[in-house]
Amino acid sequence: MLPRVSVVTAFCAASFLGYSEATFADAAQGTPESAVPNIPGLSAKYLPAYTHIGNGLSWAGHLDSEIFSNFSGGIKPGSEGNIVGQIGGEYDTEKAGLWKGGKFTLSLMGIYSSGVQQNYSGDIQTASNIWAPNAVRFYDAAFRQCWTDWLNTRVGYMDVNYYFDVTANALQLINSSFGMSPTITVNVPGTATYPYSGLGLLVSTHSAHLSNKFAIFQGDPQHQTSAFTRGYMVLWEGALHWGHKPDEDLEDNTDEYGQYELKVGAWRYQQANPERYHLSPSTAGVYGIIEGNWTLTGDRQLGAFLQAGAAPENINPVPWYLGLGLRLGHPFASRPDDSISVGMAKAWLRPDAVAAGLDVDPSTIHSAETSYELTYLAKLTEHINIQPDLQYIQHPSGYYPDALVGMLRLHVEFF
Repeated sequence: MLPRVSVVTAFCAASFLGYSEATFADAAQGTPESAVPNIPGLSAKYLPAYTHIGNGLSWAGHLDSEIFSNFSGGIKPGSEGNIVGQIGGEYDTEKAGLWKGGKFTLSLMGIYSSGVQQNYSGDIQTASNIWAPNAVRFYDAAFRQCWTDWLNTRVGYMDVNYYFDVTANALQLINSSFGMSPTITVNVPGTATYPYSGLGLLVSTHSAHLSNKFAIFQGDPQHQTSAFTRGYMVLWEGALHWGHKPDEDLEDNTDEYGQYELKVGAWRYQQANPERYHLSPSTAGVYGIIEGNWTLTGDRQLGAFLQAGAAPENINPVPWYLGLGLRLGHPFASRPDDSISVGMAKAWLRPDAVAAGLDVDPSTIHSAETSYELTYLAKLTEHINIQPDLQYIQHPSGYYPDALVGMLRLHVEFF
């Protein structure tokens, strides 16, 4: 297995190394007093299903390689490449014969990008959800305990977007806003999500129709040893699930179940010393998600979603967000494992805040940035998928000319 993985990894890297034009000097982590980069990204649950090894131990691995090209508009035409890979394992204490309901998870993530993507398209929402500064780091180190059939707790180093603000029918779309709402990630660069997981504690409850989650996460996970000295974020999410399928396991799938879902959430980011650490001032917001799933003729599966976010305080560059889209599985009779998705992500902009970041006059900033996306995921083999993606970005950052962006992504699952 390892030689095959090495060959695939080498191919992915070689496929775009020639596209490198910019350096990462502008996106480095910097000193403890430097600003946290604003990098909304990868959606929830990046690793594929774990493969059982034995004695309660399972593992999984996943790698994405892509070429990003800004064909026109934005700041300038050009291309750059990205690779992100994650390998991880989990240890189930019940399967190991120890105690019921315990599960440890641990994963390592590596990121490589040949350029700064926003230097081409100029968008505030980030067209590719895997773009990030180069890094290799532990991404997940947590423990989950199921206390009863309705109560779970998790503690450790985690990605907040694994559990909050997740839109299952939007996960195939590549634009970052279809992952976590930009009213959170753009306004709060210290959010504990890709590419910086953070220390957190989560308590969740669920029943056949209702789920409820509450969590607290550190406010600046870029600096992993800071714990809560650089602020914190608290989140709550409640959801209504109905029309669930007979084969769904609520114990293992407490976040996403049911033919229909309605979610509402609220968050508060508290920062004691934002000027010292160049972080966002204290702020808060809410979000909502509606999803539906239907089976059509020919075993086609149709999913629809509507997302909304709000963080209306004057300090926030993105006070409002709206996302919507469709996902069609088994689009052609001869391609049962393929799927096609379309989506629109609109981020309203506060001209003064955005103009200050661009060092331009506020009167030149449009009221919103809107991305329209079309993407197709084709399964080539059991472990390899390819995904072409096209996005039209209207008013990138509210300032630059409309951009046309294309990407070609290769997904590889190792085990």
